[in-house]
Amino acid sequence: MNRNSTVPARWTSTGHSRTSPIEQTTRKTVVIDSYYVVVGFEVNKPEAFVDETHDLAVDYGHAFFYTVKNNTIISVFSFGPNGAGKFGWFDKGSTFPPNKYNRYAPLKDGYTNSRPGTPDFIVTETVKAFQLRISLAQAMRLIHETNKIRAEVISGELRYHAFLNDTCAETAKEILDEVEIDNPSGSGAVKHSKALPFSIAYSVNPYAWYFNFIKNGYKAKIFNPGPARRWLPLINKLDPIYGTIQK
Repeated sequence: MNRNSTVPARWTSTGHSRTSPIEQTTRKTVVIDSYYVVVGFEVNKPEAFVDETHDLAVDYGHAFFYTVKNNTIISVFSFGPNGAGKFGWFDKGSTFPPNKYNRYAPLKDGYTNSRPGTPDFIVTETVKAFQLRISLAQAMRLIHETNKIRAEVISGELRYHAFLNDTCAETAKEILDEVEIDNPSGSGAVKHSKALPFSIAYSVNPYAWYFNFIKNGYKAKIFNPGPARRWLPLINKLDPIYGTIQK
């Protein structure tokens, strides 16, 4: 063999081998979107939940959720009061709700015992949060359902009533259930000890829902809203609770 012969350009030397042609290989990176829901609770007064009964006279508590895609918040629902209400448990009124999210919630005097609501109720206390993984299909349905109920709250069709089921926890849970996102029961006894010493309702409430998460083995992550004590999850912002954790 002529040692001075030229090696064809299509051949290359790898180690001592001159027998393999160059192969151009293009690797494609497939990015799989990650979706999850964060369910958050303001349930910081143990004395508000004694004998599995939520006492509104001690603390109303609060529950909310937001949806996340690739660590970025894409929808938010934090239902709470946005105006004065009226204390009048014994007033008479209609028991027929205007929509499915008021079901089982008699509205005394029509709506005079309920309050105007907001879907962007501000968080002011330490949050105990849980992460629920969801599929793309669930995420799309959840965004649709969340936007629909946000519109009902803003228009006044859906109002806030702490005694019964048109509350932060009940409405948030019903939205998740509507989209078939697995989560524990949130129902429990509710009372107002300044009105009556015994339970006056059995409904979804923040304290019962939170403790049922714990009982079912979910691990809570603690989040403090900062020195201003005024926080709300914002769309297109990084999830501050779970978004910085690499999965």
